[in-house]
Amino acid sequence: MIGMAMLGLLVLSAPSALAAPGPRGETALGGSDARVRAELLVDAARVAPGDSVRIGVLLELEPGWHVYWKHPGDSGAATELTWRAPGSEIGPIRWPAPRVFREAEGLLTTFGYEGDVLLAQQAVVAKAATGSWSLEVDVDFVACLIECIPGRIQLASSIPVGETHAPAAPPIRDRFELAASRLPRTPEALGASVVARASRDAASAGDDFALVLEITSCHERGRDCRPWTLDATDASDAFIPERSDLRLSALGLSHAPTAATDSGRGFSLVLSAHAFENESQLAGQRLRGVVPLARADGPAHLVVDVPIAVDPKGGSSAAFEVIAALPSAPDDEERAGSSGARPATPTLALALMLALLGGLILNLMPCVLPVLAIKIFAITDLAQAEREQVVRHGLAYLAGVVASMWALAAVVVALRAAGSAVGWGFQLQDPIFLAAICTILVVFALNLFGAFEITLQPSGPDLGHSAGPSHPSRSFFEGTLAVALATPCTAPFLGTAVGFAFASSGLVIFGVFTAIGVGLAAPFVLVALVPGWARFVPRPGPWMLRVRQALAFALLATVVWLAWVAGRALGVDAQSLLIAYLLVVALLVWALGLAQATARTGLARGLTAVTLAFVVGALAVAPSDPPPGGDTPGVLATSPDGIPWKAFDPTAVARERAAGRPVFVEFTADWCITCKVNEAVVLSQGAVRDELEKWGYASFKADWTTRDDAITLELAEWGRAGVPMYVVYPADPDRAPELLPELLTLDATLEVLREAGRSRGV
Repeated sequence: MIGMAMLGLLVLSAPSALAAPGPRGETALGGSDARVRAELLVDAARVAPGDSVRIGVLLELEPGWHVYWKHPGDSGAATELTWRAPGSEIGPIRWPAPRVFREAEGLLTTFGYEGDVLLAQQAVVAKAATGSWSLEVDVDFVACLIECIPGRIQLASSIPVGETHAPAAPPIRDRFELAASRLPRTPEALGASVVARASRDAASAGDDFALVLEITSCHERGRDCRPWTLDATDASDAFIPERSDLRLSALGLSHAPTAATDSGRGFSLVLSAHAFENESQLAGQRLRGVVPLARADGPAHLVVDVPIAVDPKGGSSAAFEVIAALPSAPDDEERAGSSGARPATPTLALALMLALLGGLILNLMPCVLPVLAIKIFAITDLAQAEREQVVRHGLAYLAGVVASMWALAAVVVALRAAGSAVGWGFQLQDPIFLAAICTILVVFALNLFGAFEITLQPSGPDLGHSAGPSHPSRSFFEGTLAVALATPCTAPFLGTAVGFAFASSGLVIFGVFTAIGVGLAAPFVLVALVPGWARFVPRPGPWMLRVRQALAFALLATVVWLAWVAGRALGVDAQSLLIAYLLVVALLVWALGLAQATARTGLARGLTAVTLAFVVGALAVAPSDPPPGGDTPGVLATSPDGIPWKAFDPTAVARERAAGRPVFVEFTADWCITCKVNEAVVLSQGAVRDELEKWGYASFKADWTTRDDAITLELAEWGRAGVPMYVVYPADPDRAPELLPELLTLDATLEVLREAGRSRGV
C-alpha cells in the first residue's frame, strides 16, 4: 500500500477566476481593470461525423501583459487547455513561435505571447455525433506585467452536425491561417539543414560547456537562392530552447553569430550549456528549440530538433575557434550571475557520507521517534530469543527501510524522466498519500492497543506478559513505516546530500537514498547484530503492555498532525471526511480483532477483505482539490509570528533586490516537522521580527505543502531537494545571498539578518 501511495502525485491549481461557460469569456488580472479575454474558435460553421476540423482558443491581453509558451523559461507557467468533447479526438497544441521577454530588470528570461495569440489544435468529430457537436475547454494561464496573476477561463460552444462540412466565416478562417503562418517550420520546409556539435564528449553534473549550432541553406550552388539569415538583434534572442533530453539550463547565446564558411549561405551560433547530471556520452543527445530566421520574402521560425555530434577539436565551422576561449567551469562570480551565488557541488563520496549521517540523525526527529521506540521495545521481546532470530529481525528491518528508499528513488527517477520536478518529501504533497499513511498508523495503533494481532504465526502462550517474538515480516513492515514517516523531516547534512542526488544521474540517486536508509536503520540493526547489546534492555513483563499502549498514543498523535496537514491543504470539510473514514477503519479493525479472539477464521478473513475493499474504494474517491477561494494572489494570510509574509515569486524577489531592499525567503511546508520547529523556536521570536522591520526586509514564504514546480526548481538551483531552506539576500544587490542551515539558531539567524540588512547602511 505504501509503495502504491508513493506513486500518486497530484498537481493542485488555484485559479483566480472562473467565467461562465460560453464561446467567450474574460477574467480580471488580480484586482486591476486589466483583463484577459478568451474565445473558443472552430474552423467550421457545420461539421460532419468523423470530420477533421481546426479548433482553438484565442487569447487577447491588455497592453503590456503576456502569457507563456510551452517552455516558459526562467519563470511563469505554460498555458494549458483542457478539452471535454465526448467521443472526439483532440490533437496537441500547435504553438506559434514565441517572443522573448526580459523580466525583473533583465534578471529573468521568459518566452511567451503578448497582444493576442491563437492556440490551435486539430480535432476529429465523434463519429456518433448528431444534432450538435459540443465542445468545452478550461483555459489555465499565468499572465504577467510586473506581477504575475494565475487565471482560469471556462469556454463552451456547440456546432451543428450535418451530412456535409460547411466552412467557417472568413474572419475565423483568417485567424487560423494567421496562426498557421506563425508556427515554427521544419528545416525541410525551409530548405535548410541544421547540425549541432558539442565541445566535449562527456559532462559531469555542474559542468558548463559549449554547443555550436550550424544552420545552412541554398545547398545547390548553381541556383539563384536567397539564403536564410538570423533574425535577432540581441544575442540572447537567437535561440529559444525547449526542455531537452540533455538536462540543460535555459540555453543562451554566449558569442555573437558568426558567418559560415559556405559562401555566406549560413551562420553558426555558439550556445552555452549547463549539465544538471552526469552525461557520459553527449553524442546522440538531442538539442531542441526555435531559431528566428529572415530573408527578403519575410521572416520564419526554424524548428531545431537534431542529435548532437561531438567535435571538441574543431570542424568545418569557424565557430569552434570560439570554444577554446570558453571556460569549461566558470569561477564563482560567473556562476553567481545576477541571481546570486549557489553553493558548491559536493563530491559523490562526500554526498554519500552526508547521506549516511543525515539518515542516522533522522532517528532523533519527532517523525521517526515513535517507530524507533517501537523497535527498541521489540528488542525487549527478543532479548531472551535465539541470536539467529534477533539477527533476522535486524536484517528484515534494514531490508524494509532500504526497499522503501529504493521505491522512493525509482519514483523520483521515473517522474524526472517524465519531465516532473520532485523533491524530498514529495509524496506528502499528495492528499491520497496522507490518507493512506493515516490509515496505516491507525491500524498499527489498534494493534499496539491489543485490539487485534498482526501475526504470521501462532500467538505466544502468555499474552498477559508479551505477545511473544513476532515474525520478521513485521520488522520489514516497520522499516517501510519508518521511511514513510521520515520524509517530512530534514536532518542536518541531509539537504546537501539529497540535493546532490536529485541533480545527478539515476544511479547516484539510488546510491544516496541507500546511504540514507542504512543510516536510518543503523540504531536498531546495531542493537540486533552486536552480540550482548540486546541483554542491556529490561526483561519482559506486564509493564510492556503499558509501554505498547503509550506508543499507540504516540502514533495517534502523528495521525492528528497529518489530519491537520490535510485540512490545511484541502479544507475543513475534507478533514472531517478523513476523520470519519478513519473512524470506520478503526471500527472494522476492532471487529476483526473480535473475530480473531473467538477463533472464527472465516469471519476474520471476510472482515479483512471488507476492510481492504473499503480502504481502496474510499481512497479512490477521496477529494483531492483545495476549496475555492483563498488568499489574495501574492499576499499570505497573517502569520502567528507577526511577519508580513508575501507569497514567493522569483520576479518579485528580483524586483525588491533591484530596489536595494534586503530579502528573506523561507521555503517551508505544513508537513515539514523541522520547518515547524524552526518557526516555533526561532522565527516566532520578537527579535527576528524586529530585525526584519529595522532593516526594511521584504519577506517571502515559499509554501511547498502542495506541489509547486516553481519552488521545486528553485530548491534545485540551490542544490537542495527539500524543505526547510532559508535564503537571505543582502540589501546590496552586488553581494551574494547567504543560505542558512536547516536547523536555525536565534543568535546565528539574527547575525545574518543584521549583516545583510546593513550592507547598504541604515
